[in-house]
Amino acid sequence: MNGSPTITRIFLGATSAYVIKGPVPILIDSGMVGQQAMLRFGLRRAGIELADLALIVVTHAHSDHTGCLAWLRTSTDAAIACSRETMDDLTKGASACMKPRTITGRLVLPLLSRVAKYPAVEGDVAVDDVMTLAPYGIDGVLLPTPGHTRGCLSVVLGGDAIVGDLVSGKLGRRNVPSIPMLLEDRTAWAESVRAVLARGVQRFHPAHGGPFDAERVADLLEGAR
Repeated sequence: MNGSPTITRIFLGATSAYVIKGPVPILIDSGMVGQQAMLRFGLRRAGIELADLALIVVTHAHSDHTGCLAWLRTSTDAAIACSRETMDDLTKGASACMKPRTITGRLVLPLLSRVAKYPAVEGDVAVDDVMTLAPYGIDGVLLPTPGHTRGCLSVVLGGDAIVGDLVSGKLGRRNVPSIPMLLEDRTAWAESVRAVLARGVQRFHPAHGGPFDAERVADLLEGAR
């Protein structure tokens, strides 16, 4: 591989995208509908133009992660990679399952449901199992991590993992890791966290809050038993 890739966070208000800067840039998630200018600005601050992107990874099909995908499709030649479940949702512009785990989750679900739609887009690469990023010159993998939704993916690069909503910052305390307030399958979630930790990850980079040290995420897992 050509050196160690760097991870740059692109802040998009309540959510974040990430870009991996390696031999070719890889974008992780795309923010909400209407955030095209913010996303382009964040990429340019990282020294990347839209035309530079080689791959766009979608962690899961919620609109704060998929909102600008259709625009990216017309603005780049990058392939879109996601789980097969997410690919099915993308073709319909549909949200993956939003199952509240907490009282707060139940309270905000009506609002989230109103902004759940996004422009439909076709995916290119269906990730059914661990997928290497070696063709892009990066020593890393796409790892299925269901739980928040059944179609979630994480990106593991050595000691770092970009995890979408596998873990999130607590409401009002974004530096404290929490189980996501929307959780489709708690057992699958715990297995996914263990799978990421088993790869020697030291830092979790979520879409909301963080980053979090692996020890704190492991403590969260223990507390969830």
